[in-house]
Amino acid sequence: MFNLILSVVIGIIVLVLLAIFINKIPRKLHIVIIIVLLALIGFFGFKLYQSIAEPVKFEKVKEERYQKVVAQLIRLRDAQVAHKLITGKYTKDIEALARFIDTAQFALTQKRDSSIIDVEKNKRYGLSGTGGYYKEITMVDTLGFKSVKDSLFQNVDVRNLLSYDIPGAPGKITLETGTVADGDNQLQVFVAKASKKEILFDQPERLVQRELEIKQVEAIDGAEIIVGSLEEVSTSGNWPRQYAISRTKQ
Repeated sequence: MFNLILSVVIGIIVLVLLAIFINKIPRKLHIVIIIVLLALIGFFGFKLYQSIAEPVKFEKVKEERYQKVVAQLIRLRDAQVAHKLITGKYTKDIEALARFIDTAQFALTQKRDSSIIDVEKNKRYGLSGTGGYYKEITMVDTLGFKSVKDSLFQNVDVRNLLSYDIPGAPGKITLETGTVADGDNQLQVFVAKASKKEILFDQPERLVQRELEIKQVEAIDGAEIIVGSLEEVSTSGNWPRQYAISRTKQ
């Protein structure tokens, strides 16, 4: 924007000087001056158009790419949560995570309430046989098993979730695991991070720099798109709702 303003100021100065000295310039050069002026008008018009269109194009590209990356981070989170649910821990090894998703199964269960004889209570009161006191219990029946892959990750290769789905984008999403203390317990945590610079690698530098410093309610603050945390127990992402498009639209 500063360069545009500077160009406009210089152009105005040139036009004023031309207006002052036009009568001192030979008539045969007037056509040259007109051509130069038209070229200047075209140049400044193009610069003005660029200053308006460039940010609009940048926002469109940014929104599309951020939605893709957020979708990847959500799938990574789902894979990590499934891994922890069944194995009791997260993993930073994407190959191990992919093998788990490809082979793991979870139990299909059904809860039902039932009554059984309260043997201890009956014994205290000297009761026996089929009468006496009963107690309510909840029984969990295993109905079968279902593949994690078929349930949550159909048509998804977890091995590719750390690579940007953006042609030419450098780098990769990083994945780390750790623990945080909760009293005497060590709780499992993970974090996955995607660099905005890598996502917007081919966009105008000044607009990318502004995006890295942005702090707004409807924006992704900071230089990275993040899910999870190594400082606290969290599986939340730092993106606003509009970036988490539903899977049916992906």
